[in-house]
Order: sequence, then C-alpha cells, then structure tokens
Amino acid sequence: MNTDRKDRFIRNAGLPQFKEALDRLYRQAAEAEAIPYAIGPQEEGDWGHYYYCPHDGTKLSFDWSAPRSHRCSCCSAEWTGSPYNGAWVTFAHTQIGRGVYYTAYLHAIDPDHARLEKAVRVLLAYARHYEGYKEHGGIPYNGPGKLFAQTLDEAHWIMDLAVGYSLLRKNLTPEQDSDIRTGLFLPCARFLIERKEKQIHNHAVLITSAIASLGVILEDPAIQTAGLTEEYGLYDQLLRGVSEEGLWYEGNIHYHFYALEALLHYAYLVEGTASDLWQRNVLKRMFDFPLNFIQPDGSFPMWNDASSATAIGTYAPFYEIALDRFGDESYRALLRSAYGMERGAAYPYDTTAASRDSLYALLYGKDLAEGGDTAGQLAAKASASRSFPASGYTKLTNRKGWQAIIKHSIFGGEHDHMDRLGLSFRCGAVPVLEDPGTVAYGVPAHYGWFKHTYSHNTIVLNGADQPPRDGVLVQFHERDWGIWSETAVDWKSGNYKMQDRIALPPEMCPWDHAAYHGASYRRINLLTEELLLDIFEVRLPESRDIELASHISGELSLGGNAYWQPTNDMFGRLDQRWFNDKRILADRPSAMSYKLRQGRLVHRIWCSQPATAYSARTPDNPPTSDRQTVIFRVPSRTDVLFIQAFTYVSADGEIEPEGALEVNDRSDGLYDIRIDGSGASGTYSLDLRAEAAKLVKCRFHEGGKASGHTVVRSIRP
Repeated sequence: MNTDRKDRFIRNAGLPQFKEALDRLYRQAAEAEAIPYAIGPQEEGDWGHYYYCPHDGTKLSFDWSAPRSHRCSCCSAEWTGSPYNGAWVTFAHTQIGRGVYYTAYLHAIDPDHARLEKAVRVLLAYARHYEGYKEHGGIPYNGPGKLFAQTLDEAHWIMDLAVGYSLLRKNLTPEQDSDIRTGLFLPCARFLIERKEKQIHNHAVLITSAIASLGVILEDPAIQTAGLTEEYGLYDQLLRGVSEEGLWYEGNIHYHFYALEALLHYAYLVEGTASDLWQRNVLKRMFDFPLNFIQPDGSFPMWNDASSATAIGTYAPFYEIALDRFGDESYRALLRSAYGMERGAAYPYDTTAASRDSLYALLYGKDLAEGGDTAGQLAAKASASRSFPASGYTKLTNRKGWQAIIKHSIFGGEHDHMDRLGLSFRCGAVPVLEDPGTVAYGVPAHYGWFKHTYSHNTIVLNGADQPPRDGVLVQFHERDWGIWSETAVDWKSGNYKMQDRIALPPEMCPWDHAAYHGASYRRINLLTEELLLDIFEVRLPESRDIELASHISGELSLGGNAYWQPTNDMFGRLDQRWFNDKRILADRPSAMSYKLRQGRLVHRIWCSQPATAYSARTPDNPPTSDRQTVIFRVPSRTDVLFIQAFTYVSADGEIEPEGALEVNDRSDGLYDIRIDGSGASGTYSLDLRAEAAKLVKCRFHEGGKASGHTVVRSIRP
C-alpha cells in the first residue's frame, strides 16, 4: 500500500460515512481469527461449483463444524461424500485466505497482537505444507491445482495471501519472512507459470495477475515479466480480450467484472510504481461500458454464463475505485444510486439500496455528496438507444423505459451460449423475453439447459446448437417513429475472431456444423412507443427444420385449452426433462396473450411458410421457477420469414388479443406490414432485396393509398 493510499485508508476509517465498512472489516477479521480449521499436509479441495444442490441449484450451507454434511436451505436435502466434501475444503481454504487479507488490512489501522499471530500462523502453515500438496483436478475446461482442484482457484487464493503478506511483512522475523517466501510464494509462482493458460480467457487474466503479483512481492523481475509481457500474459489479455468499446470478449457483465477484479488486485500492488496499471486507458473503458446497460431496476442483462445476481449494488465497490482514479461524475451517480442516495424521475432505478460497507470504500472512497447534479447524466446514458458493433450488443429503448437488446457479438468461447441474434426484452422493470444467464456449473440445468441455443430467443436449425460464428451489426437508426436495427450472422465459413486465441476441447463443443453449414440469418427489430416489431429471415442452401424459440417470463393464456392440446413431440435434441406441460396448437398461430409479473403481453406472429406452434414450461433462473416457452416450427424448408409484434399492456386481468398483424407479401422480398389493435398500430414497408434491408413507416393519403413516411438509408458497418 503506497503512502497516499494508506493515508486515505486511515482517514476514511475515522469518517462516519465509512462506519459500516469499518464495522464490517472488524467482523471479517474476527471471523478469520475464530476459524477452527487446522491446515495440514494432505489438503485436497474440489470444484466449488459442486457445492450446490442438484435438485434446485441452491448453494449448500457451509458449516465449519460439519465438513461431512452439506444441507440445502431450499429443499432441506442433505448431501454427503464426494464431491461435496472436497468442495467444502475449497470453501474452507478460500475463507482462510480471505481471512489473512482482511486481518492484514485491519492491522494497518488497528494493530492487534492476537490477530497478527493468527495470520502469521496461517502463512507459515501453508509455507510448511504447500510444496507437498498433490497436483489434482479434472475439472472441465480448467487446469489443475495443488491445494485446489483448478489453477484458477489457486490464483485467487494466492493473491489474497500476497496482499495480506505485503501488509504484514514488516511484522515478520527474518526467518518467518524467508520461510513464507521460499515455502509458499516461490513454489506457487513456479506452479502458476507452468500452468499458465495459452489462450485469451478470464482464467488467464486471474492467473497472470497472480503471477505478476507474486513477482512484485518476491521482488523477482523474471516472475513479474512471466505474468505481464509474454504471450498470453496480462498485457496481451487486455490487448486482445477487451473490445475497443470496453467489453471483455466473453460477452457478459459477470465475467467482465470478474476479469476486472483481478486487474484491480494487481493495480493496487503496483500503484505509484513504474509498473502502475492505471496509465492504461483500457481500465477506464472497462468501467464505462457496463453503464450503458443498466436496466430500470438497477440490474444488468444476463448474457452467456452470467449470474442472476448482478446489479449496480453488486459492483458498487469497483466504482469506489473508479471514482477515485478517474473522477468521472457518472461513477459518483452510480454509487449514489446503488447506496439509495438518489431517487426520483431523473434517476429511475428501482433497486434495493446496497450498504456502503466494502473494503474498497475504505481504501478509495470519496465524499459522495460532493460534485454537481450527476443523476441525469447516468440515467441518460443508461436509457439511451445505443449500438456497440465491436462488443456485439444493440440496445433499443423508448420513453416508457422499454428495452430490447439484440446480441450480435463475437463468439465468446467456453462461456458462450451459442445464441447469435438472441433477443431480450423488458418493459421497465418487468421482464418479458429475458436471456436467462445460467446457474452454478455443477447444477445439471447448466449444461443440460441454459448453455444451449434452444433456451434462448433465436432461431434453431434441426434442433441443434449454433456452431461458433461472429454476428455483425448491419445498420442502426433513430427515427421520429421509432428506433430500429438490423443484425446478421452466417455460417458460410467456420471462421471467427477468437479462433486462434482460445482453446476449445471437444467435450465443450456440442454444436452441429452440418445443421448450420451455409445458413444465413438477419434480424430486424423496431421499437416504438407502442410495440416491439421483430423480423427474422432465414436462408439455407438445402431444406432443414427451422424453429423460432421465444421464452416469455409469464404464463400463456391457453384459451380454455380448446386449441392447445398435450403432445409428446420432441423439442430439439435436448433431454425432454427440461420441457414440462408440452402442448401443440391445433390451429395456425396468429396471436397469443401472456400474464406477466405485472401486466400482460400480446404476441402476434406471421410466418411466410406453414408453421406449427408448440408451448411448454421450461426452467427459469433460478430453476426452481419456470418460463413459458413457445416454439414456431417450420419443417424442411430452405427459407422462412418470421414477423412478430409484441405489445405490453400494463393493466392486469384477462386480455384477449385484439386486432391483427397483417402482412402483404408483394413477392421478391417486398412486404407491407400492418399492425392494429391492443394499443398498437402502424403500417410499414419492408424491402429485403439487398444485403441491407430498408424499413419505411407508411402514411395514408385519401383513398387509403400508402406512401413512404421516411426514407431510410442503409449503412454497412
């Protein structure tokens, strides 16, 4: 900790606005001192993702007094044996490492001999035994560990110990210092260097940050260089893994901050030195990007392998650092909102206030009452329609707080969900068509359901997963009659941007190249103040089964079940355990109504080919709840055009879909689209003859003849 940081830390510890943070640090240090675990010579942790209930995905209850009994707080099931015992060991050592970290920080402002002795005993115990720990692992897509089952966990743990050691070192005897450096940090550095991943990946960011951190505390330039400047080192990860707009390539907010947190650990250790990481503009971009995707309830979208528990309060501690380092007033606004200091029309986030109780608040926190009127700045950024071609997400918004997000990102490797041109839609704080993210990786629903194309709002061919491919933004327009975009993807070759930068073992490649070979998609989305219009075109070199999946956060009105009949038809290639109450519509689909958490959704659809409609209840996130899945299947065709119109009605109660979606196919790629009823209306002319579509809103002269309202010029990226 450099002098300026230590001065801020000590000063903040004495200020009333940081009392919650200081109190929490005392609790964390006290919990660390009370840990009863004795570190021994035969420690063997297993994968932390196994420590979840297979029934409902709930994390099991960790108890220091029960290393052989693991209970689910949701269903009360008790789990014993492997892999739960080993996962318990992982959580035990993770907490021990964090305990040293917290104790060391508290010691810097309130020295206590008993706390210090406990932390030093922990470091010395690891130093005695670490080299003797057996290398083990076998976790999917992960290198092995020694204390833990994966290299990633080893890196997490050693970074906590490295920071703790850097703060406590002056209290060690020369013999203690030498034992810890030679028995723990040096062999761990060698192990991590040997196991450094040869790919661009969030794991590699963690591992190289740990290596570089060990190089700093060991004062070994060769180790620091191994973490920083070699191929796939930390600098290379930043150069090739972060888009020019600031998003980590794996394409979700969770792993974006996961990678960023490792960078912040290293940045702390080298702050104010010649290796200072804050001179690199990439960190500012990484803080800026998520602000564009804050949803009206303060949450972030759940793209790819994202957790359902991501919101501005989750990441507020990082923005304590960002505000201190960059002074951007939008960061102050986020913090004020996260901590419940901002409310009102100019700052509409309806989110539970987080406590300002993080260690980062003590280390970096500033007076949030300072500064000008910042609320409107962040709200304007978060509520604006924007497209990010390099990062691969386009957001359409309206004045009602509706948001539609289209995913046209590059393939994101291990954590991708194979859902190019996937659509998410929410009306204010009400989820409508959501990307579900995922659950802990050891829960069956992760690999069984959430990681497949079929669980997303996009097109599926022959029931199979999409192979790797990068989407593109074709055009994006803001008009007085709405915001619209066109996105596209094709499988006319197998190339994708990250192809030579990531490793994909065969067991992590569930897709079917043949099902998608030669296929091309384009999706056109228009958001007005009344409706979301969704146009999806598929073109294939030969006939295949084409399915459009929509997963609604609500319940379909079945109309007395007269038209929706039970069916045993297969839904895709997945295990049918994920589909409950499967039904088939006995009539051609045209309009449906759904009851949402608040209000109702009217869903109209038109298809250029004969289509069969199916419905089922499928897992939501968490999987203790479910969603309404509706599938429109067109068998054995080479091309199809789906046109959907979604209208949200805020009033509850039964609402029958009124009006119609009428499409006039004028042949050769020209269509007139008329929407009328249930609070939404409009007539549009669509031209699909060129590589970039033309969309025109029409007006009517006397006599009912339509003419173009606005001419839209198409733009290629």
